[in-house]
Amino acid sequence: MKIKIINPDFGMTDEELRARENMIAAVSRPDTVLSMDCLRDTQVTIDSAKDIALASAEIVRMAIKAESEGYDAVVLYCMSDPAITACREVVKIPVVGGGQASIAVACTLGYSFSMIIPSGKRIPEKREFIRATGVDLSRLASIRSVDICYSEIFSEPEKTISALVDSAKLCVQQDHAEVIVLGCLSFAGMAKKVSDALGVPVVDPAFTAVAMAELLVSQGLGHSKISYPFPPNRCV
Repeated sequence: MKIKIINPDFGMTDEELRARENMIAAVSRPDTVLSMDCLRDTQVTIDSAKDIALASAEIVRMAIKAESEGYDAVVLYCMSDPAITACREVVKIPVVGGGQASIAVACTLGYSFSMIIPSGKRIPEKREFIRATGVDLSRLASIRSVDICYSEIFSEPEKTISALVDSAKLCVQQDHAEVIVLGCLSFAGMAKKVSDALGVPVVDPAFTAVAMAELLVSQGLGHSKISYPFPPNRCV
């Protein structure tokens, strides 16, 4: 199967995109072909509701293009699932978001979960996002932040993992979380080390979203067109 991963951050290099493909390919099915593209026209990185609004039109166009090129599913490589409803309206293939997928999986692994995000400023928005997924907020133990800038996540991965472990310990010991969700796709590939340090499941949204897409494609499932009907005008 072929999966198109849409990274909604502007201006990533081909080398950076291929590195992320290779990282996810290491845990995906051997017959899955991954292709990641990022925004080229809309010069934003997703860090606010404003960024999502600005990026949405290009994301929708990329989803339509992916379907026309024969991809079997689209993955939105972002914890905010930008433009996910619009994308599901305009294509027939499954569209999976990192946020929805990881929260759904977390709820199958324990009775309560906590989410760890890079910046505390986005805690209110993330709480509202989780509520909008339909998950009972009583399942959410807490949202904590590591307060690390995005450039440091990549340049100092061991520092980031240490901060994630420290924050996750508080989630488990003080907030009574039974599962941890890494609340940013920039934390991709770090879940295992955090899980090993804590002894609880830690959900990596990058891996989870692609695995969810594989699950849907392999079973021939797509999003209901009763829920996501085609818009009256399909031109974007």
